[in-house]
Amino acid sequence: MSSDRTQAFEGLTDAYRRFRPGYPRELLDRLREHVREGARRRPEPWLLLDAGSGTGISTRTLRHLFGAGPRVVGVEPGRDMIGTARAADEGVEYVAGRAEHLPFADASASLVLAAQAVHWFDRPAFYTEAVRVLAPGGTVAVLNNDRDHRASAYLDAYEGLMEEHGDHYRRDYREFDTVAEMSALPGLEGADPATATWERELDTDQVLGAALSSSKMAAVVRNLGEERTREAITALVREHFPDGRVRIPYVTRLFTARRTDDRGPLAHHV
Repeated sequence: MSSDRTQAFEGLTDAYRRFRPGYPRELLDRLREHVREGARRRPEPWLLLDAGSGTGISTRTLRHLFGAGPRVVGVEPGRDMIGTARAADEGVEYVAGRAEHLPFADASASLVLAAQAVHWFDRPAFYTEAVRVLAPGGTVAVLNNDRDHRASAYLDAYEGLMEEHGDHYRRDYREFDTVAEMSALPGLEGADPATATWERELDTDQVLGAALSSSKMAAVVRNLGEERTREAITALVREHFPDGRVRIPYVTRLFTARRTDDRGPLAHHV
């Protein structure tokens, strides 16, 4: 695997596409209404950007959520990721690029979304760039599926496996204050969190597929080898779920903020 963070999922993209979960409908509906409220005064087609779009799970979700009207574009630096996304084309576009340098004009977008990706970014630079490309009233959104290790002895042990054998992994790596980060930036207002709790049920093969699609677990594989990693995960499944049906609790978090009408000193043209 490449040492370049933008290529962290090199070789993992097929498993990522097959085994990663989607997002709760209630939060997707909330996101859609937030975007529509801010964009209703602008002519269509709206431009919806998915920053760090990966294999296109969230990009395709935007197409299904908003229908055929808007232009939906995924922005992704990973070569394998964008190649896999383009192979599963569903009426969306993909461009190579970074979240901190979106290749779009000032005030052109109605949405800049980071789904399961913002922890990879230089977040202050990303939010500044979102302010630049968003039209007044536009939405910046962060969406994350987080395994709830506090609610599951299995997940507690699973996280412990990665902490013990990964490369400086910590289970709290996504526990930063997104509302405060959004609120600190001139040009954004009304930062608002919403959560949904849900449970995903998988069999052992699906657990292994999901685990091995993770760049964090890839470090464990490098350190233990794939066979030992599979054995360790399978042993945890057998210990905690003798029936082989693995129940994984999730907390999904959506954060939204709106672009103000005053563009201020951040505006510049690409």
